[in-house]
Amino acid sequence: MKWIRSLFFKSPAATGLVVFLLSFGTGLYLTLKEYQLELVEEEEDVENIAELLEDRIDKIISSANSAVNILAYLVRTDRLDQNFREVGRSIIDNIDIIDQIQVLDSGEIVATYPLIGNEMVIGYDILKDPNRREEALMAIEQRELYFAGPFDLKQGGKGIVGRLPLYRNGVFDGFTAIIIDWYKFKDQVLFGYQPSSDYAIDILKIDPISNDISSLIETDFSQSGGPISEIEIPSGNWIIKVQLIKSNAFISIIPNTVFRLISSILLGFLIFKLAEQPYKLTQQVAETTKELKLSNQRFELATKATSEIIWDWDMEKDYTYRSDNFERLLGYSQEESFYNDKFWKSIIHPEDYYEVENNLKNALDSSAEKWSQEFRIKKSNGEFLYIIDKGLIIRNKKGKAIRMIGSTQDITARKKAEADLSDQKQRLSNVIEGTGAGTWEWNVQTGETVYNEIWANIIGYTLEELAPLSIQTWIDFTHPDDLEQSNQELEKCFRGELDSYEAELRMKHKDGRWVWVLDRGKIFSWTKDGKPLMMFGTHVDITEKKLREEEIKSTNLQLQSANEELKSFASVASHDMKEPLRMISSFLQLLEKKYENVLDEKGIQYIRFAVDGSKRLSQLIDDMMEYAQIGFDPSKLSKVDLNSVVEEVIQLKQKVIEENNAAVEVSPLPDILGIRSPIKSVFINLISNALKYQKKNVQPVVKIYSTKEGSDYRITVEDNGIGIDKEYYQKIFNIFKRLHTKDEYPGTGIGLAICKKVISQHGGKIWLDSESGKGSKFHFLLKAYDDQTY
Repeated sequence: MKWIRSLFFKSPAATGLVVFLLSFGTGLYLTLKEYQLELVEEEEDVENIAELLEDRIDKIISSANSAVNILAYLVRTDRLDQNFREVGRSIIDNIDIIDQIQVLDSGEIVATYPLIGNEMVIGYDILKDPNRREEALMAIEQRELYFAGPFDLKQGGKGIVGRLPLYRNGVFDGFTAIIIDWYKFKDQVLFGYQPSSDYAIDILKIDPISNDISSLIETDFSQSGGPISEIEIPSGNWIIKVQLIKSNAFISIIPNTVFRLISSILLGFLIFKLAEQPYKLTQQVAETTKELKLSNQRFELATKATSEIIWDWDMEKDYTYRSDNFERLLGYSQEESFYNDKFWKSIIHPEDYYEVENNLKNALDSSAEKWSQEFRIKKSNGEFLYIIDKGLIIRNKKGKAIRMIGSTQDITARKKAEADLSDQKQRLSNVIEGTGAGTWEWNVQTGETVYNEIWANIIGYTLEELAPLSIQTWIDFTHPDDLEQSNQELEKCFRGELDSYEAELRMKHKDGRWVWVLDRGKIFSWTKDGKPLMMFGTHVDITEKKLREEEIKSTNLQLQSANEELKSFASVASHDMKEPLRMISSFLQLLEKKYENVLDEKGIQYIRFAVDGSKRLSQLIDDMMEYAQIGFDPSKLSKVDLNSVVEEVIQLKQKVIEENNAAVEVSPLPDILGIRSPIKSVFINLISNALKYQKKNVQPVVKIYSTKEGSDYRITVEDNGIGIDKEYYQKIFNIFKRLHTKDEYPGTGIGLAICKKVISQHGGKIWLDSESGKGSKFHFLLKAYDDQTY
């Protein structure tokens, strides 16, 4: 030790150099750690931005998921037709990001809201479009909400489409979908970060077929050299890519490195100067210096390792120290706040100021050891942040607060998430209220039940009037005759035979009448031993619907009875009228045969006129009977092969065709949904007219062909006959309407009226294109036969 002490004091320069090297080495070590911490912070910043963008996309997906599930619920419960527009309007009004909603039957779009401006997508089948099919199949395969795109929309613009596959009894049935404008989506996701001089941000798309990755924003990453973060969004096959353009970690440590170098030089020089002092004093200084270094190092590292602001408030000196994060988080310099108590108060939000001031005063005046408060403060750029301030109160022997040490944490993201969640709950509540549905939540095991106010209003009460509430409340007000059927449906749900419960039942209204209610529900949780636990559902008042059903049923019975009476009357009348006609015709023919030699030519002509008139009257009666007896039973709709129908009609008319030397050209015809016999009568009348109304000395040519129009087929019967003026286009379909005398062209004028009636009963329409002297084209629409439906 004596030798060391002798060496220390003997060579102050060597001592100072050694101290300098040690100090600077320590400084380099700290600088290295700081550099590593800076790199970690940069990586965290990049990851935080990527996670923020992911959160924004997740919130959009969550909103979209709520919308498509509401639509799916309406589709599954067969309430789409009566609620689609109201629900669509409510969803788009309450969820700003969504521009359109759609419902697809299989792959075909059958409903969209808003409809105006989007009419062209109705009937569009995405599963038949090779450019859209793959991502639609991915949604079906994943059995959950999946976003396709972005791509150019059929109705214009560019967007992404979120599709939720629907299943009935485990079989794919279609989609509910929402459309989000791509540029709105991009702006909301990248708000505040693009373009940026600090970070390169892109959204990538993984091609579902080739797995190729393409850029959706076309960001240039060639100039970026900092840390990178990529997050995959499976719901859309997207990848969020964020990279720091330029790392500042090395630059940030230069000032501290220079400072430590200078400090080390000064320290070495100081040691050099002090080396001549007594050993004890020198050792004491060295130890104190070491402790200070370690203390400063711990505090510095601790403040850098957290994103919180560490502060120390000396109340006696009115001095507040705050860590570097204060400037980083709020943008104010440390000098602005050290000795200015009013500064801190000035940045508290005015609405929170008095609460913060009172709570702090109460804590300091009491014996409390800790204080905590959530409130808003203003950044240097005018933006407000939500923070939570926590402090430890240090008191003197008299209990007076003299110092507080604590931290300030930014909780803006948490507050915003809470607000967004509250907004989503309110929107969902608005949607439910908009449908006028009562809701119930039932703990099957305990019987505890929660109803909303609408549920009580349906039967004329308020919830307060019905208290105390339980499942027994529902039982007491339900018609006894409907309880058994309802319980059977519930038991099927409990056994897992049905995915959901549904029953129509009557409930006793406050005014004494019975109200019809559509009761629907689903089990959402089960006990560990497999018993139903929580069940949720709705009540919808269907009293008016039931009354209309009864009125329609009664009216149909009356119409059916009247039709039967009319058919019976027509049959009897036809028989009674045709019998004397046959007698007249027979006796006139006998009169002609017996007195042919007695009667002159004029008399015989009169007899023949009378016979011809009775035959035409008999034909007219037959045609009227055919027209009157044409019926339509939807249950008998089936597949009709028009090729075989037309072939039968041509064989039936073969003699007339040969007599007129006519040519009948038939192109391949489709299968349609209809009833064979009346469809056959349409072709008989149209082909007969085409052969009848022909120009003299011109070979009749009849063409029969079809074209596809949406879900229908247009069938055309074309001739080269005498044609029809435009003014008669509608009149010719009226019963008994003829454009020519019976001497020119025989007939009763009922044939086209029969065609119109048959086509109308099949849900189609019939019309013609013609011009006098240039032939006619009779067109009619019939529904295409769908193998998947029938």
